[in-house]
Amino acid sequence: MTDTTISAGEIYDGLTFNDPNAFFNKPAPDPIVTFSIGGVLFFISFIWWINRTRYLMSQRENPDMNLILRIMISAAIDNDRNLFVMTSYSATSLLFLGGIQTNYFSTLWVMIAFYTLTASLESARVFLGYQSAVEGKVILSSDVMKENYKKVSSKELAPNNVYEDLGRKMFMVMMVFITQVVLISFVFIDLQKSNLSSCMDGTRGCPIGGTMGSWSFFVFGIFMALVFQLGPKTNYGKSEQNPAYWLRLFIELEQSSTITYINEVKGDRMVSLNLRALDIRVILRFFLSFLINGVGFHILVHALPLQVAAQSSLTGVVFRAVGMMYLVDLDDTPGYKLTITKADSENVKDSEELSIKQAINKARALLSELEELAQKKQREVEQNFVDNPVSLEKQAKNGYGSI
Repeated sequence: MTDTTISAGEIYDGLTFNDPNAFFNKPAPDPIVTFSIGGVLFFISFIWWINRTRYLMSQRENPDMNLILRIMISAAIDNDRNLFVMTSYSATSLLFLGGIQTNYFSTLWVMIAFYTLTASLESARVFLGYQSAVEGKVILSSDVMKENYKKVSSKELAPNNVYEDLGRKMFMVMMVFITQVVLISFVFIDLQKSNLSSCMDGTRGCPIGGTMGSWSFFVFGIFMALVFQLGPKTNYGKSEQNPAYWLRLFIELEQSSTITYINEVKGDRMVSLNLRALDIRVILRFFLSFLINGVGFHILVHALPLQVAAQSSLTGVVFRAVGMMYLVDLDDTPGYKLTITKADSENVKDSEELSIKQAINKARALLSELEELAQKKQREVEQNFVDNPVSLEKQAKNGYGSI
């Protein structure tokens, strides 16, 4: 049984390598070196966060405690400055790498707790914004939130995943959720099972983070995770939790707005969602989204360097990266566009416009069906002419039948 208190360096000293001279079998940098690099980056990130907070505070007049908290959260988690995200993420990852070299299992539990907390900040910002809304209007905490909220402020809301898609049946939502939870749990179980892996030369019992190969893979995993966070897979830094969408939805339900969508599967039938303020069905979807696109996403992305560090082959690194992308994208699919109709009389025409759109869609479907029938009839007549041209010519002379 593996001693949970022994360090990676102590395990390394007791190994006999198949190829002692290989670069990947050299000892990893001392934990003090790793902690020092991570500490410097963390200090830079902390000062940067303070300046970001002060800047956002200067843009708001007399902010209350609610807005101050949201500003502090926005300054920490918004992906509007790529270099800030790279610095802060690298800092925490390297600090955790130093911890893994010192005590793997304790550090792993601290990582899980830390990333659960950071994922909760996004949800906290949504509910704080919802609490501060007055007559459907809210003072947003950052330029990123303003830009994202502007995109969802039209009459239509476009869901980005199965949890946001209110037109999707709950059993399908739960099927996707259960699948993602089980697969993410497998990742965690695999991580906490052992702090040992095989080296690239086949030597068994190598400590994760204890060899130059494992240490280098962890650093490369940091780079891979940053590419995923800031690259095209997340629309260049857009939050997976989509806070602007949920905030707009909660505020509209508070205003007693009517939400409808066109069910294309059932003949473009308009469906009205009978929802109330803080409806339990919406809260449940929001909570599921928080668990998967918040906690689950953070654990997968931030644990990617650790998963990569445990690999004994280059192909294994590729498989880990591809597997992570599959897990986080499993629920991502555009859903039914939700049309928001205000409760007051001046917006009654919104409902009328929706009915007109529905009628137009039905008319188009009917015309398309008639056109298909006409083409089918024409093909049948042409085929009959080929099979029996004399009979059809006689019919045409007698005044009936057509070609």
